[in-house]
Amino acid sequence: MKTYRGSCFCAAVAFEADGDLADGTMRCNCRFCRKMRYWELRLPQADGLRILCGAEMLAETPRAEDDGIDMHHVFCRRCGTRLWTRGTIAEMGGRFTAVFVPALDDVPQADLVAAPVFHADGAHDDWGNPAVETRHL
Repeated sequence: MKTYRGSCFCAAVAFEADGDLADGTMRCNCRFCRKMRYWELRLPQADGLRILCGAEMLAETPRAEDDGIDMHHVFCRRCGTRLWTRGTIAEMGGRFTAVFVPALDDVPQADLVAAPVFHADGAHDDWGNPAVETRHL
């Protein structure tokens, strides 16, 4: 496991996250992920994220509908950089934290290119199975 450092574009928010890109990343075809161009690294431990500075600059994208899903998408309120998602979804293994891969600062390009990507079929609430079409993700 590695400890990555990440931040938003304006550097108001900084964080550390414990995980490993080599273990795999995920993109999803649900409406939110398509609109946000979301690419996540799910952390092995839900508490594997530490805010180093800028907690007061954090904001959350509201859910599009009251669907009962406990999911919180966090971004910097100053520059808008997407940072991480926290939530609890039984179909996804319960409580989780996932960081937005492009917010990680210290990842060599070779590691980004080599990171396995699973394309989940969130558009059909079937996150455990691959999406049929992924070229647009």
